[in-house]
Amino acid sequence: MTNQALSGYYDNQLKILKYDPFLLYLRVKTIDGQLVNCLIVKHALTLFYQLKPDLPLALYGHYNQRHQFVITKFMVRLSAAELAG
Repeated sequence: MTNQALSGYYDNQLKILKYDPFLLYLRVKTIDGQLVNCLIVKHALTLFYQLKPDLPLALYGHYNQRHQFVITKFMVRLSAAELAG
């Protein structure tokens, strides 16, 4: 289980799989154009609050046995106008 970085855009596909603990599924389109299925548990509510369509993301995590990217750390790139308002 080696960790790796992944950068891309939120593909406007989102599902809440579980509420306790909060498990979120999202689809990310990488810079190469590939679609990657991602799961997040740690800080999932924060990511859920910040997501908007076609938003640039920087993700860090690993792939599980089902070839889903499990996110352990993330960064959402917001503009100054979005942060202020």
